[in-house]
Amino acid sequence: MSYSFLTGLARLLTRIVLGSKFHLRGTANVPHSGPLLIVSNHVGAIDPAIIGAWTPRPVWFMAKAELFKGSWAWLMRGYHAFPVVRHSPDRTALRRAFALLKQGSAVVLFPEGHRSDTARLLRAEPGAGFIARRSGAPLVPIAITGSQNVIGRHKVLPRRTEVAMAFGEPFQLPERNRDGSPMDHQQSADYLMTKIAALLPLENQGEYASSSLRQRAEA
Repeated sequence: MSYSFLTGLARLLTRIVLGSKFHLRGTANVPHSGPLLIVSNHVGAIDPAIIGAWTPRPVWFMAKAELFKGSWAWLMRGYHAFPVVRHSPDRTALRRAFALLKQGSAVVLFPEGHRSDTARLLRAEPGAGFIARRSGAPLVPIAITGSQNVIGRHKVLPRRTEVAMAFGEPFQLPERNRDGSPMDHQQSADYLMTKIAALLPLENQGEYASSSLRQRAEA
């Protein structure tokens, strides 16, 4: 099945299942062309589906390699996903991501590396900072809340519940930390997460609550 068909189906299912309980804002912040790295928190199984459905341009996903070993591999590939071996320097996945960005595509990255069981932000993986720094692409943050309540773990039938997805303004990684020292990969990844945290309610900011509050105070 084509990407356009699958994303259209995802939009239809969003309207059927969630209806007016789905809240979307900030789509105008997404550049319509050119390389783009989209960074998002990850709290529910439906996150990739709604990101692909409601981002106003085609996107590609780095997804855990385990999802490509079962009967759903065709769906993952049809939805523009490609495998990455988590917690490792997967050179094949990195080359794919950089090649897509070089071609002017948009790539979605979940810096935390996996879903948060508490719906609060987890510490980002340093690999996310490496990709962002190495690519040099503009970045757009996404913050998602409530999606963990639509389809719980080990559940099949979806529930109608409040879900919000917000796109933040584009940004670039700074070259240096506030003290003038160069940013390493972990610090770069943490910076990405502060942009996501700034879009979330305080109770969902987790590891990045204090950074988000400081960033808002300085704005």
